[in-house]
Order: sequence, then structure tokens, then C-alpha cells
Amino acid sequence: MKTWLAGCLILLISITAFGDIDPKAVVEPLQIARETFYDDVSKFQAGQLTEDELVTRISEQFAPLINDRTVALRVMGRFARQATEEERDRFADRLEKSLVDAYARGLAAYGGEELTLPDEGVILKPGRAVVEARLESTGREALPIQFALGYREGKGWLVENVVIAGINLGLTLRNQFADLVNSTGSVASAIDAWSFESESSN
Repeated sequence: MKTWLAGCLILLISITAFGDIDPKAVVEPLQIARETFYDDVSKFQAGQLTEDELVTRISEQFAPLINDRTVALRVMGRFARQATEEERDRFADRLEKSLVDAYARGLAAYGGEELTLPDEGVILKPGRAVVEARLESTGREALPIQFALGYREGKGWLVENVVIAGINLGLTLRNQFADLVNSTGSVASAIDAWSFESESSN
């Protein structure tokens, strides 16, 4: 028994120590979310879930995948230095909610597309990686999607940016936040005005 416990402890330590450089571990959270989504869609199509329930379940799967603090600071860009700690926290919360809601409602209109993921991610350096994926559907050209991920101790690999067919979502949102600051007159007002509607209207 002691030998078995010692072996488990060694395995746990090795996973923790090398998790930020394991190319297979990078893809695992995306794979789990994808398979859970397909399962939920099957239940929705079978009448076991309502559309609102499907949106909620997608949101619950997607939210833990986002490094909301890092994403929020990058979207705020140079304005992050002008914001108070409370404002940065508030924006991180609002940004996460808007992205998760938009993502979930978009996926609720799922039309049979398949997200193809590689077996391994590409480690750029310890704690930084990218996953090159493809969204495939019958009769259409596959859409390349690149996930940029960062490793956080205790949480594992989290998504920090997405590039879809060459369109950098993080950069797009940063430009939109800057426009919102200019149009509202302050960082605080831009945070108050932020919503998915404000993102998509620009």
C-alpha cells in the first residue's frame, strides 16, 4: 500500500512540475469541452434540453477555460494602467460574461460543424502554447482556428486569445475598447457601457 501511495505521489508531482511543458496537456481542456458540447447538443436535439438549458451548459463549460484576468488586461491595453484595481476586476467580469454569452448562443445554433483538434499543442516556452485547430463542415472550406493558451498553477491551461481565419479576436476587442473609451470619455464609462452589443456594433 505504501509503495502504491508513493507511486501516486510521484506521478502527481511530475504532472504538476511538467504540466506547463506537456504538449498533450495543452489540448486536453479543449477536447473535454468539445466532447461535452457534442453530448449536450445530442441531448438538445433529442428534446432532453431546452435552448436556454443548452446555452447555460455551454457557458458553464466555456467560462472555466478563459484566463479572464489576462484577457481583460490585454483588451484594456494601455488603459489598464489608468484603471483602478476595482475597475480592472469589474471589466474582467463583464468581459467574461459577454464573451461566454456570445459564444454559448452562437454554439446553440450549431449546424453540424466539427472542431478538429490536434493530439498535441505547440509549446512556445514553459507556460505558453498554441493549439492549431480547424472548424470543418460539409461542402465548405475548413476554417483555421488558433487558440493561444497560458498555464496557471492550480488551474492548468487556459485560453488567452483566439485567432479565427486570421482575425485576432484579442486585438479586435482591444481596438473596440479604445474606441469605447474615446466615445464615452473615460475608462470607467467604457467599462459600464461594455456589452456584446457594444463589441459587435463597432
